[in-house]
Formats: sequence, C-alpha cells, structure tokens
Amino acid sequence: HDWEADTYDDKWSISFDDRCITYATDRFRAVAGEGDWPYGSALELGCGTGFFLLNLKLGGVLDEGHVTDLSPGMVEVAKRNGAHLGFDLEGRVADAETLPYPDESFDLVIGHAVLHHIPDLEQAMREVLRVLKPGGRFVFAGEPTAKGDFIARKLSQLTWGAARRITHL
Repeated sequence: HDWEADTYDDKWSISFDDRCITYATDRFRAVAGEGDWPYGSALELGCGTGFFLLNLKLGGVLDEGHVTDLSPGMVEVAKRNGAHLGFDLEGRVADAETLPYPDESFDLVIGHAVLHHIPDLEQAMREVLRVLKPGGRFVFAGEPTAKGDFIARKLSQLTWGAARRITHL
C-alpha cells in the first residue's frame, strides 16, 4: 500500500472524529470487553495510516502508541496523523513475524483488518506473545469478512487466555 499512503484516508473516508472513535472503540469492546482501560503502552500491527490506534487513543483506550507496517509510506502517514492530533506516535517499518521490540514491551498489541495480510500467522502470534508484558492483551478486530471477524475474535480470546496462563504460572 506504499503507493497509496498519502491518499488512503480520503479513499476510505478515514477520519479522527466521533464517528470513527465510536467505530474503533465499539470494535475493540466487542472483542475485549470493558475494563483495564487505559492500557499504558500499545503497539498496532499493520497500522496503515494509524486509523485504529489513533481512534482508540482518542477514545481513551490507550495512553502511549507505537505502530508498525510493511509500508514506509503508511508509517509516515500514521506518524503525521498522530502529530496532527497532538500525539507523539513512534513508528517502525516491520512485519508482524519479526517485531523490532524487546521482550515484554507492551501492555496491548492490536490489529485492525490485518490478519489476511500476514503470511505466517503462527510466527506472528509468537512475536505478539513475546512483546506483550505479563498480563498484556492482544486484540484483533475489523476483518473484512464476517468469517474473518469471527476468526479474529477467537484468536484474540485464545491469545488472551494463553497469555494469562503463561503469566500466572
């Protein structure tokens, strides 16, 4: 998506207003429920222009944001969108299978409409569990099909259960 980074928000009517804040927080809530908000440090995989993470931040779900995407252009637009909103967003070009962060770095890892872009989902899940702090949470949402959204919800729930068991041994 690098070639369309600068026009992506206009193409998909992406904004950072009440409509999109409600959409993002409702999607998050449908998977994760209420509570534990705000999460301290959050990472978004496949951030695109920052739509999901920035709207969740505006909605009070998280405090500090970090984003990754394979596209340098998307990472730059996400950082620029964050700056326009008054946020210092840290962004890196990376794939979900090799996250460039130390172990136990984040309270929350999120992904929105990204599962279908990840070639090795099993390796990506290993990386997510590696960078999550003990008791941290991973939430997938917004997959482009009902089946994809169901799978995302189940993966998020299973990942949450596995992370809780691992951190409570």
